[in-house]
Amino acid sequence: MELAPAQAEQRPAPQIPRDGWKDCAYNERTMGCVDERIPGGLEIRWQDGQRMTYREQPGSGEGGMDLLRDRLGGLWRRELFIQGNVVLTNTANGNRIFLPLRFPCRPPTKGEVGYCRY
Repeated sequence: MELAPAQAEQRPAPQIPRDGWKDCAYNERTMGCVDERIPGGLEIRWQDGQRMTYREQPGSGEGGMDLLRDRLGGLWRRELFIQGNVVLTNTANGNRIFLPLRFPCRPPTKGEVGYCRY
């Protein structure tokens, strides 16, 4: 049985990002955030209205780690993992921020799994 042209061209609907927030975490507590690469650093905007800017510091380490200083003076070690996720760890108190690479998707459509398509 041959499919009609309209049926043959039909593709599954793309997965759509759930909303405008990534599932970030601060000290293992999941919170919505959006991170943006800015010249010389990184800015994180949290869903609760907080915002912080981190500036790159001299003294980059090996293995995808480097140092950032927040606008309050705190020093953070940035680790970039192979899948694209980032973890920032405060060198003084151990606080950790997890930044996923991708936005979460709405529940997948039938026959679809995995990440959102942009």
